[in-house]
Formats: sequence, structure tokens, C-alpha cells
Amino acid sequence: MDREPQQIPGARFIQADLEDGGPWPLPGERFEGIVVTNYLNRPLMKILNESLAEGGVLIYETFMLGNERFGKPSNPAFLLRPGELLEAFKDLAVKGFEEGVVDDPKPAMIQRLCAVQAGKR
Repeated sequence: MDREPQQIPGARFIQADLEDGGPWPLPGERFEGIVVTNYLNRPLMKILNESLAEGGVLIYETFMLGNERFGKPSNPAFLLRPGELLEAFKDLAVKGFEEGVVDDPKPAMIQRLCAVQAGKR
């Protein structure tokens, strides 16, 4: 069932299927901030990197290998390898990085990255 998007002044709502390899819905646009949580689509990492404006901040947190012992996701295709966020966003200035077990809100194995696009394009 299609429904009308919410109307919020200054906000733009876009519906796009990023799973089936469709085109990136925001080509050429740059953002001051990008937040990704509990989602892994490796082909999008390069696009996210390129979509940060100078000085833009990326915050990324999702599950990594080892999470299978806590439950889902457990498929390695949906779990980061150790240090994978650092490698994927190596051109950004890393401000914080964590990987390992968390207990809250439930036990899980995660990676977290906060990084800034410091270079000129």
C-alpha cells in the first residue's frame, strides 16, 4: 500500500530500492552528515564516501563477524570483517572507531566509526 510521505518543512523524502543495485537516487549531491545504523551494503560504501561534503561527518555502526553467537544477523555477507569500516573509509579523518562486544541494548558484536571528510574534492 502506497502512502503519502510526511510533510516536514525543510525535509525531503525519497524512496529508493538500494538492495537490488538500482541507481543511487542522489547522484552528485553532497551532505554535511550521513548516519548508517544496523545496515551493510558494501557497494554503497564508496558512494557514501563520495557523498560527504568537505567537513561532512559520517557516523556508521553495524554488526560484525562474531555476532552470529548472539543471534541475527548471522550471515557473514551481512557482517563486517575486523577493521572493515576503517579500510572502507580510509580517505576520511577518523575521529573515533570501536569494534567488539556491546551489551546494550542487547548483546552484539559491532563496529562503530565516526569520521570527517577533510580533503578538498
